[in-house]
Amino acid sequence: MPGASARQATVSGATVRKLPAPVASKHQPALIDTFDTARPSNPVFCHQEFLEKLAEHGRDAIGRRTAFLMQRLSVDARRLHYKATHGVNRGWRRSRLGGNQGSHFYAWWAPKNAAPLKDSGEFTDVPDGAVFLRDIRHHDDHAPLAPQSFETHYLPMTVRELRREEYGPAPWTQPQARFAAARQPVRMLKGHPGSGKTTALWHAADSSGAERVLYVTYSRDLAALARDYFDRYCSSHKRFHVVTFPALIRQLLASDAPLVTERESRQRFGRDLAAFSRSLGPWSNSQIALYDELHAHLIGDALPVAIGRFSASKHPRVSDHAYRERRTRFLGTSAAAAALDVAARLERLDGASLADRYFPELGLAWHTAARLIAGTSPHAKIDPALLDFDCIAVDECQDLTPIEAAVLVELAALINRGRRAPVTLLLAGDEAQTVRPTDFEWAWLSDLLHSRVGTPSEYKLAANLRSPRRIAELVNRVWDLYSLIQKQERPSGTGYAEIEDDATDQILYGSAVPGPELDALVTALAARAGLALITLEDAVPSFVPETARPAVLTIPEAKGLDFHSVCILDAGRHMERVFQEESRLRADSDIQGLRKRLAIDQLRVALSRPTERLIWLDINPSERIVRQSVNFLNGADLDSGVSSCVPAALLKTLEEEELDPEERIQRCQADARQYLGVKPEIAWSRAQQAVTLLGRVGDPAAVTDEAARNGAHLTLAEICFTLGFRSARLPDELGRPDLFMEAHRAALNAHRFGLASAILAIQRVHRALPQNRLDALGALAGDLPRHRDELEPWLLLEIGTKSAAWIEELESALYNGQNAAILIKLLPPLYEVLRVPDRAARTERLQQRAINLLIKDKHYADALAALRALPAAQPKLEAVCHEGLGDFRSAAESHRAAGNLKDAFNCYRSIPDLEAALKLLEEMGEHPAAESLQWISRLQKLVAERPEKFTKVVTPAEKRMLEELLERSLGVNRRKPAQAKAPKKKTTAPRKRTPRKTRLPKDPFF
Repeated sequence: MPGASARQATVSGATVRKLPAPVASKHQPALIDTFDTARPSNPVFCHQEFLEKLAEHGRDAIGRRTAFLMQRLSVDARRLHYKATHGVNRGWRRSRLGGNQGSHFYAWWAPKNAAPLKDSGEFTDVPDGAVFLRDIRHHDDHAPLAPQSFETHYLPMTVRELRREEYGPAPWTQPQARFAAARQPVRMLKGHPGSGKTTALWHAADSSGAERVLYVTYSRDLAALARDYFDRYCSSHKRFHVVTFPALIRQLLASDAPLVTERESRQRFGRDLAAFSRSLGPWSNSQIALYDELHAHLIGDALPVAIGRFSASKHPRVSDHAYRERRTRFLGTSAAAAALDVAARLERLDGASLADRYFPELGLAWHTAARLIAGTSPHAKIDPALLDFDCIAVDECQDLTPIEAAVLVELAALINRGRRAPVTLLLAGDEAQTVRPTDFEWAWLSDLLHSRVGTPSEYKLAANLRSPRRIAELVNRVWDLYSLIQKQERPSGTGYAEIEDDATDQILYGSAVPGPELDALVTALAARAGLALITLEDAVPSFVPETARPAVLTIPEAKGLDFHSVCILDAGRHMERVFQEESRLRADSDIQGLRKRLAIDQLRVALSRPTERLIWLDINPSERIVRQSVNFLNGADLDSGVSSCVPAALLKTLEEEELDPEERIQRCQADARQYLGVKPEIAWSRAQQAVTLLGRVGDPAAVTDEAARNGAHLTLAEICFTLGFRSARLPDELGRPDLFMEAHRAALNAHRFGLASAILAIQRVHRALPQNRLDALGALAGDLPRHRDELEPWLLLEIGTKSAAWIEELESALYNGQNAAILIKLLPPLYEVLRVPDRAARTERLQQRAINLLIKDKHYADALAALRALPAAQPKLEAVCHEGLGDFRSAAESHRAAGNLKDAFNCYRSIPDLEAALKLLEEMGEHPAAESLQWISRLQKLVAERPEKFTKVVTPAEKRMLEELLERSLGVNRRKPAQAKAPKKKTTAPRKRTPRKTRLPKDPFF
């Protein structure tokens, strides 16, 4: 094979050649064929054998998953789960590509500095972050695999080539591609867990043709992934504004209100409710459901104007009449009245409204919707940059209440008022997969869209691309339980997902009684990386030992998270409640239907959390519960092998599973990110555990893979920085660590020195005293652009909640020339790093104001430098600066460029440049000084004709006569010298003496 400059690979009989870059000419501009991303992607190199096998799978799911893997490697290899290899192949990573009928395939790849590449000695000069795809193998194939020669066997794969599908199939399924290629302005994408909704939404936003895209989601982790995708895989000519929904609300309101988590709101609600917990009526044993009901319907349904089925609310709370009218048929008269009674009691506790006290995010959303409805009126005060989008993409829209969905709908409607073509609005979600208590329904969302922006088009993703077959079948089986409740209380659509992946998974069933064996099992499970304990109760059950209680997740905490393994505690007893009391009591006396719907939703959420193993653990179950649990887990296939076992057998099964250290490190990292929002102390502990598992460099048992080591340290930096920035308080038993300093050290250990510097700069701002804050902000504004290539998406998203306030503080310091000279250099790069939506307009305003201040304070050199840096020249101001610096010739040229001939004429006279002034007079026409200048010009010419020996032959009298002639012509009158006066005799005045004060004797009493 030829060298790297002209590599080629033979794929299925055809020659695939690395095409040279097109030659730019005057007939074909080079920009036509270039593709750049906002941030550089990871360099990807593919081996010839890998490309050959990819071509063999070009039309099946394995080829599509391989293309998706290549895309993810180019964006962020650290987040990809992989299986480590051992023995002679140690250092290669294996990523599962799926398969069927027991035949599964893995892609073998390695990052730069992995053991196989380092040992070969040919991969030392490759770019940092490079990834090498070596082969596609059957899961049983562990034959020795050599990396071979980099120069002759690997082909570079750019993002442009991946996007154009030059070497493999598209990474999208047909339904995903159909949604992205559609051109209806309003589209809804419905999908099951693991169906690829997020991937399809990213692709649709990128394919929409929009130049400015707003991407909104409730999940911070999802927002970080989206930002990485748009930065590293999409064109830099497009601008993607990635934001979480709470951050968007604050940007629209120009508010810096602190974010209140749902966990904090629930705790406050529970404390205040305790005072009258015995008089809650039907809600006595359903306080969590009561919170959800008030959140979703009493506050969440309140819209400032009537839209569709929603009536207008003057405040962020539905009126009692409207609430009874809507909810009585679902809850019954008694439950609806009890909910309103609880709301009234809570409102009487203090002067704050329900929304402000318990649901502050919904209160902010209501005020935002009201401001957007006011539109372009003077009191609306909406940042114009937030109305300059061509596409709005909303991920996980099932997490939005009606008032929050109305914010996005009204934003799109307001944008449409100033456009001919409507803004593209894309929404993806799953009605039965809500993370927040929203009681989401596609029907009411369609009402909002139809009333304000247009009738939506529906698209569906039916396949489950994430969960293995048995667990996916179990999730499908939960849908049958909805038949036990009335039709109007069931989620719409179908809950059965097509299962594409036939990978191996494991379902274990155990039963135990409270005691030492159960305590040992639960404690071991709680300490295991990648495994989550989930309870279906409102609180942690009493049978959980004290050491394991902090690790147990409730359903509200577990929603939206994914784990390798999940143990559901006492699930059989929970399911028994669903089967019991199938006939409803009187509609005006209970909320049994609501309880059953909630119980089924909770079970569905819990079962869809694991990716490879599910443990169903019943506590002291009856014979009936055991039978129901086993039948449910086995389904129609009684031979599937799920049967009851005791805690010791479960524990032995887990102990026999030998995990590679890298596998444990990956699970710890995944746990740390998952627990970050719900269990900060566990997130911190798991991140520390991942670093500990690396071992010390040089130890025989230490992990030697540099990418794995750096990834673990970066995860620790992410967790510590996020907790520190949120001012999270960890338990005292963890030692109260300095989270910012731990994040700084972790970034240094990951060899990300620029990131470490940025973390320190942010810490100084976070802890600065008022008198030092402006200096700290100035240092931060210089530090972030300097290290922009090392800034991680999670850091930028986290500081996004405070960045607007920081920028306002810095801009408020622009009041004199000294500050202007500094801020005009600091702020524009900061705008770019923080992706300020209106950064171009802000930069223009800043520069103009700073230049005016510099000129006002006579900092002419700085002002002139700033003017020269502007894209459009401002000759009038440049002329002022040149005059201030005494450069009248340049000032005259600037005046002429500005069309100010009179000022240019005066500058030529100030030099003086008589020739240029007279030439300019011809353009100006008449001027009072015209004759005088012409006379001076003639005089110059006459003086130039002076004889050569004039000074030698002219007499002194003739010289005096010539001087007097010139003086009279110039109007100069020479004064006669004054006669000298006789000096006066000075008389000295007598010196005044100040009388000395006499000191009185000291009074002993004073």
